[in-house]
Amino acid sequence: MTGYLPMLRKELTEIIRTWRIWLLLIAFALFGVADPIIARFTKQIMASVAGGTTPVTIPDPTYLDAWAQWTKDLAQLLLVIVIILAAGSVAGEVSSGTLTLPLTKPLSRTAFVLAKLTAVGLAVTGAVAIGTVAACGATTVLFDGVDLAPVWRAAGAWLVLALLMIALTTVASCLLPSSIAAFGIGFGGYIVLTIVSMWQPARAYSPAGLPETVGLLARGEDTSAGWQITTAAGLALGCVLAAIAVFRRREL
Repeated sequence: MTGYLPMLRKELTEIIRTWRIWLLLIAFALFGVADPIIARFTKQIMASVAGGTTPVTIPDPTYLDAWAQWTKDLAQLLLVIVIILAAGSVAGEVSSGTLTLPLTKPLSRTAFVLAKLTAVGLAVTGAVAIGTVAACGATTVLFDGVDLAPVWRAAGAWLVLALLMIALTTVASCLLPSSIAAFGIGFGGYIVLTIVSMWQPARAYSPAGLPETVGLLARGEDTSAGWQITTAAGLALGCVLAAIAVFRRREL
């Protein structure tokens, strides 16, 4: 893997200096702060919308509602942002024509792909950590008796799902000519997981069940994610190997 570390430093520097890191950090931090506020005042908002004509019968919110709201956004909108980031990792450089020069230096194609994957993975890991810290801070202020363990377990399970989607989308980014097309494949993979999750065995023994497991962990419920995490890790490794194989054969 000639040139992996220099390429990784370059990728991390570009992420820090461009819009990508701000998109991640602002989005994750914003939802991390806003979701506990939404959970805390949902009852009042609904009462205001009803105008006092219809009694609001939902129970008073707890900190678990804040965790559930945060992880719901993690598994939906914020995961889409992760897919967008991964879609442009390789396809963006190919379409812009900036890839030829780095690969003429002592940089192997394998190292190039792995550096891209590592940089995106580290950025997303940092973003979810910052967002979860923000959610913890806001929830601690708004609710009493907060237990932080459930939300961190849920965030860890979500990160496994996010890394799988990064690996899958990177395969598409190595194969297809544009970031938009790669995003379509990555987002399509997420939709397929959602559909497959309707089948109980797949939900229990494959990554298709991870979105539900994230929500269950956030609510403090006992659930086993061993098979889901193991199969997700195996699929992610397969996607990494596929991305390397595809890119090594791609004409630039």
